[in-house]
Amino acid sequence: MAFVGIQFKRLYRLVLLPFILTAGILLAGFVLEGIWSLSRIRSVMMVLTQVPVIAAGLCAAFVLNGDPIVELTESTPTGWRKVQVTRLLIITGAFLAAAGLLFIGLHVMRLWPRDMGWVSIITPVGSIFIVTCLVFLIAVLTTSMPTSSLASMAIWLFLCFIWDPYITDPVRQRLIPMIIAAAGAIFGWNMCGDAERNVVKVAVL
Repeated sequence: MAFVGIQFKRLYRLVLLPFILTAGILLAGFVLEGIWSLSRIRSVMMVLTQVPVIAAGLCAAFVLNGDPIVELTESTPTGWRKVQVTRLLIITGAFLAAAGLLFIGLHVMRLWPRDMGWVSIITPVGSIFIVTCLVFLIAVLTTSMPTSSLASMAIWLFLCFIWDPYITDPVRQRLIPMIIAAAGAIFGWNMCGDAERNVVKVAVL
């Protein structure tokens, strides 16, 4: 728990970001509710609700590439894998919680775009899960912030403009990409383990 607290203290500004974005979007919806029609506001919300997804990917890319020298982290008792996974969980958890609050707020105000009921919560939550898990994989493979950032944008563009327009059912829309993203995260976890073993081999030699 102490280690998690240390990481949380280092990342607290980024942890607050999704909640600030959520508050801003909800405030915008509340203000526009008495001025514009519901259809017009939903069009605006369709754009604004993508902002947390983009931010989640970029934040994950930032925190997961904070240790340029893997061997330096591996030389400590903590290990690179534990650092990376803890950071991933903190950032992903914060954005998932904020996404849930955002959906609930807009759903209650009847402003969520393409609202199909409470099942639609899987859309924002799934998007963030997919983006952060795949960014984790890219970060493990490349340890490059620019590459991870570009990858997060590419994943978001694929979901937003290629996948979502053709798969309209919320569950099917997110289930398959979430399974792929989870598999990618597991592969990234194993790659972190490979890095640990490689460093141990070098140390023995």
